Amino acid sequence: MRASEILKPLGVFVVVIAVILAGTALVGTLGGSGPAGPSDGEEIEGQAPGQFAPENVLATSAPEDGEISLDSSGESKRILVDSGHSNRYSQSDLAPLVEALAQAGHEVDFSPDVPGDDGGFGESSYNATLRAYDAVLIIQPTASFSDGEIAGLEAYADGGGRIAVLAEPPQLSVGSGLAASISEVRFGAQELTQTFGLRMGTEGLYNIEDSGNDNNYESIIASPDGSSALTEGVSNVTFDSAGYVVRTGDAPEIRMRALSGTRTLERRQAGQYPVAAQNGNFVMVADTSFLKSSELYDLDNERFAENILEFLVSGDKDEDVPRGGGGSGDGGFGGDGGDTTPITPSP
Repeated sequence: MRASEILKPLGVFVVVIAVILAGTALVGTLGGSGPAGPSDGEEIEGQAPGQFAPENVLATSAPEDGEISLDSSGESKRILVDSGHSNRYSQSDLAPLVEALAQAGHEVDFSPDVPGDDGGFGESSYNATLRAYDAVLIIQPTASFSDGEIAGLEAYADGGGRIAVLAEPPQLSVGSGLAASISEVRFGAQELTQTFGLRMGTEGLYNIEDSGNDNNYESIIASPDGSSALTEGVSNVTFDSAGYVVRTGDAPEIRMRALSGTRTLERRQAGQYPVAAQNGNFVMVADTSFLKSSELYDLDNERFAENILEFLVSGDKDEDVPRGGGGSGDGGFGGDGGDTTPITPSP
């Protein structure tokens, strides 16, 4: 093959490439001599709203630290945290609260510490157990209270003892193992709370409005309903597993409600649902998550928790209340993992 036969097609190819490059340069020149385009994230015509700009996309979390402090000038009190009704809580989650109570001179037990060979667990020692304490904190019990326990707690509150019940709406629980089963976990103290004119609602709550939740539609925000010692210094709290309370009598007073736009999870019914209520020496809150160390310092959760602790230690119970024995079994305060060692403040 002659050299001219090879060079001729190659020359045509070079000319075509040159034309393409020249055309590209001409289009760029006619399009303007300014910058090629805005840098990433720079606002341009038709761009998405500012909240979607790169610097605004990532959600920021509230600082999860703080301090709970109680008035230490009052009388030292003894608080019993119920551990005998299949309660769903972790002692480690309550560590900041226990520490605050201890720092203020109060004693906290997770199992009864009373005189006698049966340690407060005998058939007739239920009221004796209550007599040894000034306040009882009951967190998400899933087992029911006996008639004797309810009667003892009613007399306890009538005699100046303080009771706080923290509850959760029905939730699904998945068992462990290869043949894991799914079961529904329900609040087990409805008969007890109804004695004080309150019961737990049958559904959880959610709020899809940005102003009504804390970065999660199920983390609802609630605010005080009127002025009370229980909500002093509180503007908003956040509940991650909130239900609602229902009044079954006229005596209880609503202390806190979910913000507008809140709905029930199943029926999708909107309302400003009551989430905390009080009947004298008895308080009920339809959430437990705000006490956990991971949530305690969000919004005004810390102050609300302080107010509940102040409520527990500010009662004036008579030493002989409730009178007599009463109760059944272990008195409702079984020792399934409780710690009977008194808590002392750290240096």
